[in-house]
Formats: sequence, C-alpha cells, structure tokens
Amino acid sequence: MRGATAHTAAVVAMLALLFVAPAFAETPDYVLLPDKSLGPPDAFGPVDPVEPVEAAGPGALDFLDPRYPTATTDSVRWGRDWLGLGRDTALIFSYQVVTIGVFYFLPESVSKWSADAKDNIFSRWWNNVQRPHWDQDSAGINYIGHPYFGSAYYTRARERGFGEFDSFIYSALASAMYEFGVEALFERPSYQDLIVTPIGGALVGLALEPIRSWIKLKPEPKWYDHVFLAATDPIGMLNGMFERLVGIKSDLRVDLGQGNRVFVQLRMNFN
Repeated sequence: MRGATAHTAAVVAMLALLFVAPAFAETPDYVLLPDKSLGPPDAFGPVDPVEPVEAAGPGALDFLDPRYPTATTDSVRWGRDWLGLGRDTALIFSYQVVTIGVFYFLPESVSKWSADAKDNIFSRWWNNVQRPHWDQDSAGINYIGHPYFGSAYYTRARERGFGEFDSFIYSALASAMYEFGVEALFERPSYQDLIVTPIGGALVGLALEPIRSWIKLKPEPKWYDHVFLAATDPIGMLNGMFERLVGIKSDLRVDLGQGNRVFVQLRMNFN
C-alpha cells in the first residue's frame, strides 16, 4: 500500500512540475542548426533571388533577398526538421529491433528467453499490449532511468528545431512506441513509464538546455564538454555516427522570414 501511495505521489508531483517549470524556464538564444555539417544555406549553390513580399509593405526585405542581413553565426532560428526527426525515430526503432534480434539468437543461458517463449512471441505481444498495468519496478528504474531516456527523446526533438511542447509530445510518443512495441514482447506496458518518461524527460530536458546552450557557444569546447553533450543527447550521438558512416545527410526546414513569407528548404547529400 505504501509503495502504491509513493508511486502515485511521485506521478502527481511530476504532473505539477510539468506545468510550473516552463514558467521559470528561459528560452535559449538559439536552436542548434540541424545537420550542421551541411554548412550554410548556400552550400549547395547560390540562392535564387525572389520577389519582395507585397504584404510586408514597401521597403521590406524578404528572407531570401540578397540584401537581407546575413547571420554572423549559425545560431539562427530554423524551423522544424521533420526529415531529420523522422530519420532519428526510424533509427531508434531500428536499434530496438536489432537488439531484440540479437537476444533472439543468443543461447537461452544468456538471454533467459526459452524456446517456448520464442515460438509464442507474437501471441505474447498481443496479450501484453491489451493489459497495461502499474509495474513494481524499483524507484531508481521508474524515476531516474525513465526520465533520463525521456530527456533523450525530448532533447533530440529540441535539437531538430521543435518547441518545448512539441518535444514533450514527441517524448510521449517515443515512449509509447517502446512500451507497446519491443518491450511488450517481454512484459506488459507500464502506466508509470508512459507517464513518467515524457514528463520527467521534459523536466530534465528543460533543466539541461541552458547548460547545453552554454557549452555549444564555447569557441573551443573541452573534451568533457563533448562528453556532456553526448551523454545528454545519446540518440543524436549514435545517429550522427551512423549517418557519417553511411554518408546520409538531409533536412527539411520551414521558417518564417521577414514579412511572414514561408521559406521551405530541402537538402540531401548522399556521399
């Protein structure tokens, strides 16, 4: 009874903090430019000039106009990188599937996965996804481990140019994908995990953002700065290694220029 009360209190506290923390959080001065290695917008050739936006009034400069002020750094606000986040999500799911595949072929003495369980893997999954429950995992797993992974989802969406609420929703969806996906092959989805992962992840992500922004503004980050950035964005680190290995870079960004002109940019590079 005490364990259930403690779990309920922790969930309620996180729900309360989710609505209180944003009021005290500072918006970073910039969002990390997705796929930064691609270079500036004109890396693939000169940008064609466009007609000024009439609705903006006489003298207004369009975002693509050559006379529009050029950013001195890459700390400019870009739109949401949908292709980048979609690729991140596909890679996350791929990592989960590969892990399950490895465990499937490992000896039972290592994987603790019996032959009977392997034969009934999909029927077990279907039975589990229909019966979510309140799990009995330790507080460390539920309220430290899951918020950490939730912050990894949250940070990845933020790095792709999404806002705080959008990133919170992405964290919730990514958590649900895991709970009702590969984890359901072994156990029933957990209500605590579905709640704590996105909420705790958003809170941790909000707390880490100012530190990450400060590190990224350093002219010459130290080795421990890179370690911190990798530890707080492990998905970005793994995906970056995979993309560099395969040689795939792409992004889709939507931005509002001066005069509220919509600018859509699609760039791909297959080395």
